[in-house]
Amino acid sequence: MATTTVDSLLSQYVECTDPRRAEALLEELVVEHAQPGIQKVVRYKLAFQGRSETQDIEDVSGEVMVELIGRLRSIKQSDHLETIGSFSGYTAVTAYHACNEYLRRKYPNRHRLKNRLRYLLNNEYTFEIWEAGDAGWLCGMRQWRADDTSRAPADRVGRWRDILADLPHGQSASRPTDLLTRVFDHLRGPVEFDELVDIMAWLWGVDDQEHLSESIAREIESRESGPELRLELAQWLRELWLQILELPRPQRVALLLNLRSGPSTPAAALLPMTGVASVAEIAETLGFTPEDFSAIWNSLPLEDLEIGRRLGLSRQQVINLRKSARERLTRRIGGKYRFR
Repeated sequence: MATTTVDSLLSQYVECTDPRRAEALLEELVVEHAQPGIQKVVRYKLAFQGRSETQDIEDVSGEVMVELIGRLRSIKQSDHLETIGSFSGYTAVTAYHACNEYLRRKYPNRHRLKNRLRYLLNNEYTFEIWEAGDAGWLCGMRQWRADDTSRAPADRVGRWRDILADLPHGQSASRPTDLLTRVFDHLRGPVEFDELVDIMAWLWGVDDQEHLSESIAREIESRESGPELRLELAQWLRELWLQILELPRPQRVALLLNLRSGPSTPAAALLPMTGVASVAEIAETLGFTPEDFSAIWNSLPLEDLEIGRRLGLSRQQVINLRKSARERLTRRIGGKYRFR
């Protein structure tokens, strides 16, 4: 027997003999009860450590809604209400499955890698993956969870390319369990699962991203580009800026001071031009005084040696920081308009 309001509503829909009333009940089920839960699940599943792609959320949610409506109409025709069980549970499971299928299609290599890592973390006794509230999914050595070991230091995670530079590359270079153990030993604490996926993708050479020309991004500077394209690019820049704010400061500096929208044009100039961020806001984000940043504004983009001098790092370390930042940004907001 249905016990909740929504399950009672579902029973009314299945048993209703008035076509117009049945359609009204179907609309109430889908719009008022199913849609909010579906969008919540999809937003959570497609949010890569933060914000997610709005268009993807709408597309996947739409697919789930269409499937749900078809399923409900099929149930009404067959009068087999028991096949759906709990309505809220069914919609949640349908949404999860749709998200997994979407991610599998969009990032097939990364999807396979995540499945492989989950298997190792769940089935090798020395490892573990666990949910840590707002921190999402953490992973590491099993003993770390038992001892409530603190997460890997942020500075080490932010420099993992340098820290892990001595580890073997290639999927046949070493046993996966040995490599995972060495990664965790180097990081010295649990890390977010998606961070581990990034690391292993780098070590094993797994890549799904399209390396598109940055010339598309320059369209935002062109008066000949249509208003729809300019609006789309401006929205993307706002999304990019919000994600840059969440990067560690060394990654922000390595990225923004060298970011280009052409052979020598600083992409950072697009931010104030579109109203996304002022020069003063960019300076604050980079940890510079407005005066110091204004002094180098006309010299952007800076070469890696100069950026390294300001950060106290080598040229290669700056390159590694920027590459890591680009990968994280691409994973979070997609690679549609990639900058050099």
